[in-house]
Amino acid sequence: MQSIPISMAQTLQQHILSGHYPGGSQLPPQRELARQLGISRASLREALSMLEALGLVEIQPGKGVRINGPHSGRARMHRAYATPALGTLSPRQLIELRLVLEPGWAALAAVRADDSGLRQLQWTQSQLAHALDRSDLLAAADADLQFHLLLAQLSGNPGLVAMARQLELAISHSLRLPFAWSGADDQPVREHDAIVQAVCAGDAPGAAGAMRAHLLSAARRSGIDLDTPDDATAPDATALDTSAPDPDPLSFRLTPPSEGAFA
Repeated sequence: MQSIPISMAQTLQQHILSGHYPGGSQLPPQRELARQLGISRASLREALSMLEALGLVEIQPGKGVRINGPHSGRARMHRAYATPALGTLSPRQLIELRLVLEPGWAALAAVRADDSGLRQLQWTQSQLAHALDRSDLLAAADADLQFHLLLAQLSGNPGLVAMARQLELAISHSLRLPFAWSGADDQPVREHDAIVQAVCAGDAPGAAGAMRAHLLSAARRSGIDLDTPDDATAPDATALDTSAPDPDPLSFRLTPPSEGAFA
C-alpha cells in the first residue's frame, strides 16, 4: 500500500502533466491545498518535495509553490545528498561512487542469482517499463530504485547490501534527476534490459559493462558533468575519463558464496 505522501505526489503529478496546473502558475497555499486534499501539511510537504526532485515544481520559501514548465526547474536539482555513514555527497560524487560499486554487484548477481531472483529482477524491470508507458515519473523512479537495490541483494554479499541501504535515500533522489531532465524517455528501459539479459545469461563481465554504461548514460541524462571536478581549483582533483575504453570490469574470478573467498 502506498504512503499518503506518495499517493498525493502522484495525484498532483497527474494534475500538473495534464495541464490542470499549467507551467508558471502557483499552487494554492499549502494550508488550503492540504485541506482540499484531506491530508496533513507534513504529508503535503513530503509530496511536494518529491515533485520538486522531479523538477515539476519549485518550492519558493515565503512565496509558495510554482509549477515549472518542461525541464525549467532541472538546473536547481543538483543538490548534495546526505548519507548516514558517508557524509554529504554531490550528485557527481554519488554517481562516481555508484560507478565503483554497482558494476561489481551486477557482476556478482550474474553468477549468484537463482531462478527466483532472476524472475524478480525481470518483474521489477517490467514495472519500470509500465510506469514510463503511462508517464508516471514517480513510479518510474521508484521502480528504478528497486531494480538497483535488488541487484545488490542478488550479489549475495551482505556488505554490498548494507552499503546499498546506506545509500538508498541518496540514490532514490538521484534517480529522479534523469526523469526530470528527459521525461518518460524509454532509454532507461533499454539499458536495464541489457543488464537483465547479461545477468540472466550468467555473463558477469557483460553485466558489469552494461551497468557501467547505464550509469554513465544516466549521468548524461541528469546533466552531471563527470569530466569537471566539483572543486576545479583543488590541486588533487581528478576527472573521470569517460572517453577512455572500458577496462576489463572484473580482474578477479567470481565464485559462488559456498566456494569461499575470491581467488
